[in-house]
Amino acid sequence: MTVTLLAIDDSKTMRKVLEITFAGENYRTVLSESASDALAKLRSERPALVILDAILGDSNGYEICQKIKAEAPGVGVIILSSKQHPYDRTRGSAAGADDFIDKPFDTQALIDKVGALVQRLGEAAARPAPPPAARPAAAPTPAAPAARQHTTMSFGSAAPAAAAPKASAPPARVSTPNTAAAPTPTAAVAAKIGTTNLESKLHDLGLTREQVAGVLAISKEVVEQVVWEVVPVLAEAMIREEIQRLTAE
Repeated sequence: MTVTLLAIDDSKTMRKVLEITFAGENYRTVLSESASDALAKLRSERPALVILDAILGDSNGYEICQKIKAEAPGVGVIILSSKQHPYDRTRGSAAGADDFIDKPFDTQALIDKVGALVQRLGEAAARPAPPPAARPAAAPTPAAPAARQHTTMSFGSAAPAAAAPKASAPPARVSTPNTAAAPTPTAAVAAKIGTTNLESKLHDLGLTREQVAGVLAISKEVVEQVVWEVVPVLAEAMIREEIQRLTAE
């Protein structure tokens, strides 16, 4: 079963990171960069789950989450927070957010959160609704007694309670891409610095074939933006190492 995700972020780089993270047969990722576009795609694409940046340009992610939950209560929402804008549990709970994760994040941790939430939402949807309460039978109007006779009044029994609807079979559990053995992005990239074959390097990091194809399709400029935005500490370390190597030669 393919799960539709709606990824909402005003950063082109982060949208590409989310698209690559969920590339494969288990997920279909729809991208959006603004609040108005996101709500339009919520109605047209009917996603099972939304990944939403807490700060979306001049919009507030918590308010957008509240609007999403008002229109589609069964859609899960994961908020992307950061050290600069930490997750506000009080506002998240009031808005109906289901979970959150800080940027920069480990891709496998996000995949696991999405898979767990999709399963939880599926199980909740499969639970039967409580049966309606039985209405008490109305008391009959006593019949007028006949002359010189006694009339015996009989009260009807209560109407039988409506049978509870049968629970539908729970949906099949969505399997996420098997990248559990892959190292974290920072450690994996650092371990592979110095190789010349980009495609081979990406395979070595544990990416799927679809994810490798997505990375290779990105321009050099976007790749550099990914490094600076997602793993800035690693980017700085790489530059320092390169300067040390050049000055030592």
